[in-house]
Amino acid sequence: MQSPTRDRIRNAVAMLVVAALRDLAERDGAPRVGAMADLRNWWRYGQESFVALRPNAWHMPERVTVVGWLSTFAEMTAVREAIDADPVLGTRLDTMVGTEFSLNQRPLDWLLVEHLLEPMIVASRSYEFDEAAFELQFNRLDAGLRADTIRFVEFVPLNGFTSSMADIALADGVVLGPMTDRQVSRAIQVLAVPAEFSGGPNSVQVSRFHQWAVMREQGYPVRSYKQGMPEQPQAPDFPRLEEPAQRLVTALRIVCGGSVVATRPIHAQHDDDFPPTVDGSAALPTVVAADISRPTQVLTDEQVEAVREVYEMLGNPVVREDRSLQVALRQFVVAGSKAQPEERLKDLVICCEALFLKRHGIKGPQKGAPAATNAGQLLADDPLLNVGRERVERFVRAAYRLRNAEVHGDHPVRRSMTLLHGETTEDLARFVEDLGLVIGRALHLVLSGLSCPTAAAGEVR
Repeated sequence: MQSPTRDRIRNAVAMLVVAALRDLAERDGAPRVGAMADLRNWWRYGQESFVALRPNAWHMPERVTVVGWLSTFAEMTAVREAIDADPVLGTRLDTMVGTEFSLNQRPLDWLLVEHLLEPMIVASRSYEFDEAAFELQFNRLDAGLRADTIRFVEFVPLNGFTSSMADIALADGVVLGPMTDRQVSRAIQVLAVPAEFSGGPNSVQVSRFHQWAVMREQGYPVRSYKQGMPEQPQAPDFPRLEEPAQRLVTALRIVCGGSVVATRPIHAQHDDDFPPTVDGSAALPTVVAADISRPTQVLTDEQVEAVREVYEMLGNPVVREDRSLQVALRQFVVAGSKAQPEERLKDLVICCEALFLKRHGIKGPQKGAPAATNAGQLLADDPLLNVGRERVERFVRAAYRLRNAEVHGDHPVRRSMTLLHGETTEDLARFVEDLGLVIGRALHLVLSGLSCPTAAAGEVR
């Protein structure tokens, strides 16, 4: 319902804006609008190009930037009186406003300059009063100031990932989607995405493979000093996306391969909330680099559904309590992040031992043969791998031989290797890529067996 004092505020603010624009026109002639250096934000200038340069801004006369400039106009008295009479806006201007854990000063005069006067001038590129532009900006500002909730988005950028899909919704309000420009800017600031300087210190390149994130939104009540603050302010529920983000990375690796990694949790006000009210924050854990030559890509609806399925299965308590499976999952993710195929090979064979030996209680000096037997039994005639049992067994035994040569420091010998589907190669990276497919599929089947034992009846545990 519209406030009975809103029209009074609107008319008073309109008179103030008319007076301010008249003063600017008489003293300065025409506005100067154009690019402006902005060392607080990175602005997108291309798919991967970000520059500390705001593309369109009003270069304000010096007197406008002085605090209290609008208060020098007689019309400001009527504006303040109208706002003081409003039960909502009267408590949210010229005071500290935000949430109970983060408040900032909200001075009326600068708010009107920054979020009403400037966008009108940038849009019209003149000091003439434009009724339509005023209505648009005033309505937006008024609605934002009256909102009872400030929305925060916690997001964890993913490095080494992209998708042709739109936002991908997961359980519990978690969403996988492309970051907004403001979110990429914040991620650059806290080193949550790799940014390479290009053409100078104020220009960076951020690969398209580093522009997605895991996100979740939460609202908090608006607080102000004029309304009183809680005796014991509560901190925000942050960070709380680290576990879902890591679980999603594991699901993406199992289904799609590649080297995607989750980086640093960031907490920021929702882009669509207006005006910006509170500052964000970030947790700063150590970040593992992704191998950009092997990005993880989600390209089909079938992959999306498989990722959702594995993501939910990874949260199953039975899965979490399976020690050998957790070792295999952890090493599978570790392997995918390494650039050298020799290192990935060693970690993937550890996965084999956890999956095909430890989970079956097999001990003893022989490793390769029993692991290959159990792998063949689990993956025989799997529709996605599309190979028979004997070929799976031969492939896993070959992986063990290559791993043994590596860990025992044998002199490297250039020799032909047989890939999963029978082709030969001398490129170890191709062999390791096939081994990743085999283990990823095995992990998927084991997860299904634990989460849906009836449907998976007959599979090797």
